[in-house]
Amino acid sequence: MKAYAVTTKDRVKSLPDLPTMQESGLKDFEVAVWHGVYAPKGTPKEIVDKLNAALNTALEDPKVVARFADLGTEPEPKDHRSPAYHKQFLAAEVAKWKPVIEAAGVYAD
Repeated sequence: MKAYAVTTKDRVKSLPDLPTMQESGLKDFEVAVWHGVYAPKGTPKEIVDKLNAALNTALEDPKVVARFADLGTEPEPKDHRSPAYHKQFLAAEVAKWKPVIEAAGVYAD
């Protein structure tokens, strides 16, 4: 298998010589895997804050960071880990991919 580029906005640390799709000429191309922790609507803010603090603690653990690296990835930067940031990010992802999914007419029902 030969890799030509990564689909993430930035180069992947585990593949430093592999360019991004943008660097390869596809302007504004970005497809990345992301994760989020979700709680039921109406979960009290103090519980959400406690879950977020636990997540941040885990993402700073050297064993977790090393395991992420083994998988060719890394934890999100600290400034991307708040509930407010994730809510904004999720809305942007939905706006980006909704027209693509609707045009394809394929749904996971």
